[in-house]
Amino acid sequence: MKHKVKIQVPVEKRGLFGIKKTVLEESTVEVDGKTWRKMQKERENRPYSIEEMMLYDSLFGD
Repeated sequence: MKHKVKIQVPVEKRGLFGIKKTVLEESTVEVDGKTWRKMQKERENRPYSIEEMMLYDSLFGD
């Protein structure tokens, strides 16, 4: 089974005065079921982001 997944891909763009910079752009790719399940497991096991940590601290008063 095919799944459509949005990923962020680094792309080099020219900025002001022709200076190159790397920008993350969102793109959609199709992956098979095995790869999709692997991506879901990695997303569940990722560490908390700064925003999530600050939210939990404010909720629980730590």
